[in-house]
Amino acid sequence: PDLSKDANVSSALGILQHAIKAGGRGVSIRTLFTQIGELILKLCPCVLMSPLSCAQFLDPDKCGMFDIVVFDEASQLPTCKAIGVIARGKEAVIVGDPKQMPPTSFFMEQVDDGDDDFETDDLESILDDCLAISMPQMFLAWHYRSRHESLITFSNKAFYDGRLYTFPSPDDRVSKVTMVDCGGSFDSGKTRTNKVEAQAVIDEIIKRAHDPELSKYSVGVVTFNIQQQSLIEDLLDEAASKDPDLEKWAFGSEEPIFVKNLENVQGDERDVILFSIGYGKDETGKLIMNFGPLNRDGGWRRLNVAVTRSRIEMKVFSSMSPEEIRINDTASEGVRSFKRFLQYAAGSTIWDQDIANTGSSSDNYGTPRIDRD
Repeated sequence: PDLSKDANVSSALGILQHAIKAGGRGVSIRTLFTQIGELILKLCPCVLMSPLSCAQFLDPDKCGMFDIVVFDEASQLPTCKAIGVIARGKEAVIVGDPKQMPPTSFFMEQVDDGDDDFETDDLESILDDCLAISMPQMFLAWHYRSRHESLITFSNKAFYDGRLYTFPSPDDRVSKVTMVDCGGSFDSGKTRTNKVEAQAVIDEIIKRAHDPELSKYSVGVVTFNIQQQSLIEDLLDEAASKDPDLEKWAFGSEEPIFVKNLENVQGDERDVILFSIGYGKDETGKLIMNFGPLNRDGGWRRLNVAVTRSRIEMKVFSSMSPEEIRINDTASEGVRSFKRFLQYAAGSTIWDQDIANTGSSSDNYGTPRIDRD
C-alpha cells in the first residue's frame, strides 16, 4: 500500500494513518492489530515479540494470524507461556537446546541476599514437552561460536556425545581454556564472595583494557552466584571511575563488558570469558561441598551454558584445585561435571578417559545417563 497518499478514514490504511498522526493516542496496539491486522502484516510480514507481548497485544480470537511462529531459546520458555503464542500461528518451529538452561523460578521468589542456598524449581519447557510427545525434530550439529576447538571440546564430549561438528584449529595442541590459581578463600558464612578472586578478575580486565592487542577482544565475566557477580560489578565500577581509558573500553565499545551469573548468562557471548568460580575453602581451610546451583538437579545444564560463552579464549579463576572436590560425597551430576571441567581447564587429560568410560551425557530429554560405549 502507498502510505504517501491519504486514504479513506474508514479503510484499514486510513485507520493506520490516523493512528500514526495521533502518535498512538486514542487507540491501543491491541485494538489496532484487531482492526487492521492484515494490513500490518503486509507492511511488517515478520513481527518480533515476546510471549508476554503476544498475550498483551494480539487478540486471542485471531487464531492462525501468522503463517508460522518461531520460538528461540525454547529451553527457557515454560509451556504455559508458549501455548497462547502457538495458538496465534498456523505452524510452529521450536528451537532450543535441552542440554542448556530450563525455565526457572529463581528470580520469581523473594530471597535473602546473604544466602543463595534456597530452593528453586526448574520448570518444564515447551521444548521438553515437544520432545516428550515425539514431535518431528532435527539436531543442529554445527557449532559456530568457538573459534578454537578447545573451547567446545569439554561440552562436546561431556554433554553432546561428541556429536557436534567443530572446525579444527591449526594450533589445537595449545588449549584456549586455562586456569588461574588465585589462592583466595570463600566467605561462606557472611558475604558468600571470594574477594581475592574478584580482584584477580578486575586486574585481568585492567590489563586487557591497556594492552593494544588484548583490548581488541570483547570480554564477559561469568560467576557462580549473585554475590560474586555484585562484588565484581562494584570493583569494576570503582576501577572505571578512576581510569577513563578503562571506562571507555569497558562500557563504550561495540560489545561492552557484561558481568552475569549462571542463571542469566544463556544467550550471551564474548571473545574472551573470565569465569570466576568463587567457591573454595573458607578461612579455616574447610571446603564445603556446596556449589550453589550446581548441586541441584539440572546443575550440569548450568555448567554447560557457562563454559560455552567464549569465541576466542576462556580463563577460569579458581581458588581450589579439582582434586579438592570430593565427588564421592555427592550424588550431584553437576558437581561431578564441574570437577571434570576444572581438570580440563588445569590441563589434565584424566577427565577425558573418565568421561569416555563413566562420564555423563544426556538424552533428548536432558536426563543424565551413563555412556559406556
